[in-house]
Amino acid sequence: MRRTATLALFLLAPLLSSAPGLAAGEGGRPDHVYVKSKRDGSVAMVTGVVQRYELGKVTVAVGSKENNYDALQVQSVEWGDVPPSFREGHVYSQRGAWADAAKSFRVAAGDASARDVVKAAAKRHLAESLLKSGGTDAARFTEAATEAQSFLATFAQNADVPEMRMLHARALWLSGKPAEAGAAYRGVHGEFKADATAAGYDPLLCLQAGVQAARALLDAKDTLGAREVYAALEGQVGPLLAAAGDNPQKPDLQAIADEAALGQGYVDLAGGQAKQAVGFFQSRVSALKPDSTPSARFAAQLGLGEALLAENKPREASLMLAKVVGLDCGDRDRALRATVKLAEACSKLPDADARNQACARVKDVLQNGGDAPASVRARQLAKDLGC
Repeated sequence: MRRTATLALFLLAPLLSSAPGLAAGEGGRPDHVYVKSKRDGSVAMVTGVVQRYELGKVTVAVGSKENNYDALQVQSVEWGDVPPSFREGHVYSQRGAWADAAKSFRVAAGDASARDVVKAAAKRHLAESLLKSGGTDAARFTEAATEAQSFLATFAQNADVPEMRMLHARALWLSGKPAEAGAAYRGVHGEFKADATAAGYDPLLCLQAGVQAARALLDAKDTLGAREVYAALEGQVGPLLAAAGDNPQKPDLQAIADEAALGQGYVDLAGGQAKQAVGFFQSRVSALKPDSTPSARFAAQLGLGEALLAENKPREASLMLAKVVGLDCGDRDRALRATVKLAEACSKLPDADARNQACARVKDVLQNGGDAPASVRARQLAKDLGC
């Protein structure tokens, strides 16, 4: 896919420039477009001026010639002709100074001298920076959602629309609106079609949006909606896996299939059927084999840990959740969710250091995963425990 769906929403495209930007055709730096070959998957740099950057089609002028590419071939763009504020935003983002980066990108997005494609890129980076800065100031999540929505309204045909729709949904979720987030994710999931996915949308991204939709809907206690999404995912990903062969996306497709297969247990859990969920997940955990995929293993262990916690068995729950926290390096959101649940389990133990153990885990999530959905619960838990 053009960008990895969960992490790449936060990676800012590298820049080349160090001198003030000039208008294209007036001695400004050229753009560098990294294009993936349809033939062998290799990535080559094309140097020129981006004329169109739209869903389904990217046009790069190289001298007197125009090269056209499928938008999904474009891996990234180094914008050459940009205002100084755009470069400053990039420098701040490299330092992790997200609030300052947001200020600079906001200026760049409103710079009348900038090309429309650069304004769009600045707007995208503004929303990304706000989402990142929400880790220390939760009010920024609402701003990120607003800026993402503004991007989608202003640049409706931009090639980054799929990723921005994902960012918008995540920002809504982090703002404490899981139902709205679920609906937004379902919108992206709905772009998937077995025969012809919408132009500019990577099928894998659409399926991953389905996973996020189900998780958000469960957070909102919309068990019917989540059940529908999981059922759709099972039917959609199965044929793709069967035909995947050596496709590099196969592990990602398998992870989607693994979680969808456990959907019933998560639906039971969100619906208050904890005892039923324990039985469901216990059978799945017992059936794990040494060669079971990490996604199947950790998704099942997380479900069982959460179900045991819901059944007021914090000791057993903590042992199961600790496995996910310590070993799951394939799904950051899942590992952080497990960490928060482990904190909850620790807080219910009679051990002398139980509160300290719980607070340590809550603080870890807030410090290192403040931009993850689990941080919403972590903030509330920190208040409840007085961390």
